[in-house]
Amino acid sequence: MYTGVYMLWEDLLTFIFPEHCIGCDRSGSALCAICERTITIKAIALSGTTAVLLDYQNPLVKKAIWALKYHRRRSIGRYFGNALYREFFKQLNRSGKHAKEKIILIPIPGGKKAVAMRGYNHAAIISSAIAKCGQADGLQISSANNLLYKKKEVGQQVKSRNKSEREKNVADIFNVRNGEKLRGKTVILIDDVITTGATVREARRVVKAYGPKRVLTIAVAH
Repeated sequence: MYTGVYMLWEDLLTFIFPEHCIGCDRSGSALCAICERTITIKAIALSGTTAVLLDYQNPLVKKAIWALKYHRRRSIGRYFGNALYREFFKQLNRSGKHAKEKIILIPIPGGKKAVAMRGYNHAAIISSAIAKCGQADGLQISSANNLLYKKKEVGQQVKSRNKSEREKNVADIFNVRNGEKLRGKTVILIDDVITTGATVREARRVVKAYGPKRVLTIAVAH
C-alpha cells in the first residue's frame, strides 16, 4: 500500500515538475536523445563474471551518476536500469535455454547514513527498473533489495586512496538475510560504478556461501 501511494506521489511530482535532461536541461526526460548520442553504450566485460555498460570518464555519465546519488534524480536510475536491461537481459526472453531461468538481482547496499541522506539506495532503483522490464517480458526475475545489507558503517570508497585501502575498507562489511532463497538461483549483483571491484568482490564472496547456481555482476560504469 505504501509503495503504491509513494509511486502515485512521485508521478504527481513529475507531472507538476517535468523531468529535464541532465545534459542540456531540455524538458521531457532524464537524458534526451541528442545527449544520449554523446555516450557510447557498449557492454564491456571486465572478467568472465563482471560486465559494465558505460565509461565513467565520460563527463555526462559521471554527472548523471552523481545526480542519481546526490541530487535525488531517481529517474536517472530508471534510465540506467532500462539501458542495462536492453543490453544484458532483453535477449533472454527469446532464448528457450534461459527464458525460464530464475534470476535474483541483488543491488549493492548503501550504508544507513547514505540511504537516510538520499532517501533511497540508488543501486536498488537501477535493480528494480531491470526487474520491472524483465517481468513485463515474461522473465522469472526479481530484485531482492533488502537481502544483502551492510552490517557496519565504513568510509566512502571514493575517498580511499588506493586499491589496498579499498580492499581493507570493505572487508567483512556485508551480510545476507534469508540466504536460503539464493540456493540454485542465478544471482546478479547490481551496482552503479566499479572502480577496483573491491566492493562487488566482497559481496560476491558473501553471497556465494549460500549456494547459488552462479553469481554475476553488472554495473552501469567503470
